[in-house]
Amino acid sequence: MTNKIITTPRFLTAVGLLAICLLLQYCKKPAFEVGDPATYAHVFMPLAGNGAVTKSLPIKDEWVRSPLGVGYGGPAELDAAIDITLTIDETVIAAYNEQNNTSYELPPAGSYRLSGDQVQIPSGKNGSNSVALEINPLKLGGTRSYLIPVSIKTVSADLSVAPGMKTAYFIVNGFYETNPFTPYPVTDWEIADYSDDDYDAIGGRAPYCIDGDVNTCWLSTYRRVNGWRPGHPHYVTIDMQTNHTLHGIKLYGRRGASFAYLFPKNVQIETSEDGTSWSTAGIFTIAASSDETAATMYFEKSVTGRYTKVTVLSSATGGETTAVAEIEAF
Repeated sequence: MTNKIITTPRFLTAVGLLAICLLLQYCKKPAFEVGDPATYAHVFMPLAGNGAVTKSLPIKDEWVRSPLGVGYGGPAELDAAIDITLTIDETVIAAYNEQNNTSYELPPAGSYRLSGDQVQIPSGKNGSNSVALEINPLKLGGTRSYLIPVSIKTVSADLSVAPGMKTAYFIVNGFYETNPFTPYPVTDWEIADYSDDDYDAIGGRAPYCIDGDVNTCWLSTYRRVNGWRPGHPHYVTIDMQTNHTLHGIKLYGRRGASFAYLFPKNVQIETSEDGTSWSTAGIFTIAASSDETAATMYFEKSVTGRYTKVTVLSSATGGETTAVAEIEAF
């Protein structure tokens, strides 16, 4: 007796559907249960993941914005919105400096701010809206670099902050595209002290560097006596008669290509309110501009002083002598 296989169209359709169901069941990804999924859910500052954010800004009286927000990561979508509070966190600066061998501080008050301190991550989303860190470069008061840490302060839900991702660090400084300051008048200035000088047809004596005329000059002693003359440093101390807020010094060298070797190379600027206690405003390496044989030295931080001491530590070609035609303070 021979058994026959029934191959009606209806039978073949049923077999095909069964095969597809088995195939889909076989290919279905296995479901893995995550125990206590909240343990793996965090909020974080996205800008905290790649080191400090550096901002070098032209010094202008305007507010520059740097957007920032908060992210969410976890095995499950958020089923409710999360509110996060942000803060500029001065308490972490000391630890940052210790870890990075730096000495940053917060910028001057009034030069930075947050546009808002509240952001929200909506239900089902992984990122918040943005607020901005706003910086006014003019109010930084100079070219010094500062540190601004922005941290997550509070989270409305029972979520932790991802380790190492709580704070975004901003390193900010200003730079001058052009000099926005007017030099102070030199009319009443006097030379309070100087290291050495020499007479010459161009003047030569120390007061010639504050006479308002770039065609006269203070010259360090260049004549030799018994084969000797003083080498660097050479300095002049200026009494401006009253306290001024100082942002920098402009120094003019002796004009003429044959005198280029006399132009100062390394210069130290010090300031004082009483002529006794001194603060260093900076040590600068400069070169003469081609158009006016001058160089401008901007202070990292503006200072107040009546006295300014300009010390030439070395000259352009390493010689013993120097020449300064004019000193301007602004």
